[in-house]
Amino acid sequence: MKKKRQHCFVLLSGLAGFFVLLPLLVTLSNSFMTESELTINYSARPLVFDTLEGTVEKYTRMSLIPRRFSADQYAAVLVNQPAFLILLLNSLKITVPVVLGNLLVSFAGAYGFTRSRWKYRELLFRAYIVVMLLPLQALLVPNYIIADRLGIRETYLAIILPGIFSPFGVFLLRQNLKAFPPSYFEAAEMDGAGHWYILLRILAPQMKSSVAALSMLTFIDYWNLVEQAVVFITDYTREPLSVYLSRLSQGHIALIFAASAVYMLPPLWFLFTGQEDLEKGIELSGVK
Repeated sequence: MKKKRQHCFVLLSGLAGFFVLLPLLVTLSNSFMTESELTINYSARPLVFDTLEGTVEKYTRMSLIPRRFSADQYAAVLVNQPAFLILLLNSLKITVPVVLGNLLVSFAGAYGFTRSRWKYRELLFRAYIVVMLLPLQALLVPNYIIADRLGIRETYLAIILPGIFSPFGVFLLRQNLKAFPPSYFEAAEMDGAGHWYILLRILAPQMKSSVAALSMLTFIDYWNLVEQAVVFITDYTREPLSVYLSRLSQGHIALIFAASAVYMLPPLWFLFTGQEDLEKGIELSGVK
């Protein structure tokens, strides 16, 4: 009976995993199809059959396996579409500063919340958690007002600065730092180590998994941003590729899938190469 339950659990997990990966599989397989094949697959052409019971309508079946593999659309996106590389660079201009800045601020904030003996430390940290739980749509209006007051409303800084000071990184790293015994810090201070030395030379090497997890989660979050770019970026030539992807194809379905497949490569590379660090970092931080 126990083995049957295990087999059922494995089967259900496999089916759930398949349906989760299905959009990814569809994008990758369709990216190697020709324009004509995609047009046929995605045009809802009814097939009408006359039977004794009346007229029956059926629709053509979509195929996930290309009849003829073609990489012409990849060449068209990467070579013939210079806008793709420009917009890809726009995405990097937003994502990379957010990841690096958020790591630095989160490290310093988490260390301060861990080592500080301030009376209202826990109250302030609870405020961090409340802000972290607020939906993005609730934060866009105050971010917009502050960006307007600072004169950075239509610049990348309006997106980068809120990302750098996102409370999630502080929460994630602080949970990991709480696992270190107080004697660990006291011994380092007795040896004459300052706060920055403890943070960068002692703690950082032992928190590689948590740092990797935070880096990957932050990168994926801002690599796929949409709402912030729509609100703050009015010049379409400066939009990230996540927003401009639908305009890149100019009506060609094959280019849409090829560009989407290329755009998915960095997050997929992060997840496949850092899956172990991601799982360990979240486990050490106690985030369920």
